[in-house]
Amino acid sequence: MVKKILLICIVLIAVIIIALTALIKIYVTAERVRAFIIPRAETALNRKVNIGEINIGLFKGIEVKDLVIKEADEKTDFLSSKHFVLKYRLLPLLSKKVIIDEVKLISPEIRIERDRKGKFNFEDIGQKQGPPEEKEKKQVDAQNGLPVSLLIKKIEIIDARLSFVDLKKELPDIKGSVNISTEIRSSGRNKIFTAGNMDLRLDEIIIHKAPAKHIRDLNVGLKYAVSVNLESNSIRIDTADLKVQEISASVTGDITNLGTSPKINIAVSIPETQVKNIQKSLESFTDIKGLSLSGSVKADLKLTGPVKEIQSLKATGTLMLGKVSINYNGVKAVLDGDLKFNEQSMTINLISTIGKNTAELKGSVHSYFKNQKINLNLYSKKLFLDEVFPESRPKSSSPGQKGKPARAGASAEAKPLDLRLTANGEIKIDSVIYKGLTMTDFYARYQLKNNKFEITKMTALVGKGRFNLNSGIDLSRPGYTYRLASNLDSLDAEEVVNSMFPKAKDTVFGTISFNLKLNGAGTLPENIRKNLVGSGDFNIKNGKIANNKISENLALFLGINELRTIPLKKAAGTIKIQNGTVRLDSIFSSDDISMNPSGNIGLDKTLDLAFDLKLSPGLTDKLAFRAGEIKYIKDEAGWGVIPLKISGTFSAPSYSIDIAKAGKRVIEKKTKKFIEDLLNQNKKQAPEDGKQGDKKPADLLRELFK
Repeated sequence: MVKKILLICIVLIAVIIIALTALIKIYVTAERVRAFIIPRAETALNRKVNIGEINIGLFKGIEVKDLVIKEADEKTDFLSSKHFVLKYRLLPLLSKKVIIDEVKLISPEIRIERDRKGKFNFEDIGQKQGPPEEKEKKQVDAQNGLPVSLLIKKIEIIDARLSFVDLKKELPDIKGSVNISTEIRSSGRNKIFTAGNMDLRLDEIIIHKAPAKHIRDLNVGLKYAVSVNLESNSIRIDTADLKVQEISASVTGDITNLGTSPKINIAVSIPETQVKNIQKSLESFTDIKGLSLSGSVKADLKLTGPVKEIQSLKATGTLMLGKVSINYNGVKAVLDGDLKFNEQSMTINLISTIGKNTAELKGSVHSYFKNQKINLNLYSKKLFLDEVFPESRPKSSSPGQKGKPARAGASAEAKPLDLRLTANGEIKIDSVIYKGLTMTDFYARYQLKNNKFEITKMTALVGKGRFNLNSGIDLSRPGYTYRLASNLDSLDAEEVVNSMFPKAKDTVFGTISFNLKLNGAGTLPENIRKNLVGSGDFNIKNGKIANNKISENLALFLGINELRTIPLKKAAGTIKIQNGTVRLDSIFSSDDISMNPSGNIGLDKTLDLAFDLKLSPGLTDKLAFRAGEIKYIKDEAGWGVIPLKISGTFSAPSYSIDIAKAGKRVIEKKTKKFIEDLLNQNKKQAPEDGKQGDKKPADLLRELFK
């Protein structure tokens, strides 16, 4: 009995299938499908449409082979597909309806091009041409079409190949493939719901603009559910989960005013993401050699405002940094904290760590999308600047270039900047250590406004002394202009020189005070030297100069070993900087030495100085001069006075006697002695015979000229 019932069911099913197949053959024929699809597609697209073989089956649905949509020239293919499949429900066919459940496009190819005038090859798609009468003629009578109601519930695009070529070479050329699976439902005449996913693989991206790039194998995935309201021109994003390489983000919200000026009100969520994955994705687009990132970021933001006016967007939410480590060329910094957004400002609350250094960064940014107003303050208990600013290492010369100097840099001045932002803040550090020099109570106040950056105040204690500084740079001018005013009061010269100028270590000692004012312009070395103007004064107490070429070469020149170390009971002077030279006028004195160096010191370290060196009687007797020469340089107190010149450079100074000045002094001294001897001879003249004493006047004159 069961077998008979089963057999009857099978026979009934077979009959139904045969009946449905016959119905399909009668009502859904290849000719009717072709007559339905081609005219409507050409009218809708304003393009020529070709269709190859059409197969209709009960279970397979309708299969269209060799579907082609032509370019406007009706020669080149804009879109082509080997297979185009429509699947429909069986039961609605009994009531002469075809409800299409699925549209499947297999291995289509689409080619997008922008010509040299900037026009895309899809811009004319859907544009109606000709008078209304012609449009009406193109309309196909419903009797020639399918006597069905049509509903598409799912669209699949499998292994689609796409390419984009920009003949203007402004946009990147792209080659890739995409798979799309989406469901489409209508809930009313003007409302459409679609949900699905898309997998995009960009095999090749060629960026023509400098720096040119050739990017390969970029993967993008999208899973979405979207409602479209055609009446209000709006889109509701129920969910949009985006993944680019290893970076994920989720978007929900609304997009309105699509037809006029689109506005967004969306929430963006980025789950905790490893920064190294972000770096890996960015490496394809930008050159970040020497950079290594680690740590994590997480964000929950809400964006509102017009899409076309990015500067008017408002953001609320939080961006969290989880110990984000930035390692660049050996310098490693770690940022930990968060950035909080509201509609008016962004609040910064970060802790930065570089080696042993830890600093708090607190502040805010107003109008963060346009004309930013930044207030950023830094505080640190102890800062080791050697780790923050390590000494740069000279680059090794390339093969075949050994011993050759590096090529000169750019010959053009830096271009002016137009920074649409303002900034200000304070820097407070309890203790700063730099190259062994310890500063305490460091404080600085800065501001950036109208492209002018100023340090309005900088002060710190250095040992028993203090320094003050203020400076500014105008970035709005070509090559920039800058100024500086500084004051150093009672600083230990040995500590400062040993720390800041290690090549001059253990050469200058004492307590130094210094005032300096500078003005300049230019970023090229030759322009810096030419435009630098300044003035200053200095004072050194209880110091000495030792172990340098200046004193060593002086000791060798005069043959006095004691001059290798020059004690300075007091030293003072002024400097004036102009036209690439420093004009020096100074006095150095101690118990055994006194000198007054004056002249020019080039900013290229060349020397052109002259001074009178005064030596105590004890040192004068040690001069490498003959006894007859020494008597001409001694004054009444027995001090030797030697007019000297210094030329050469700081590293190789050269001494010489100022012949003109020395000769003048000898003549003055001999003339004075001649007059004294002549007067003495007149006093010794005998009244009885009219004769002079020891020497006659003629003999004295001959001695003078000699």
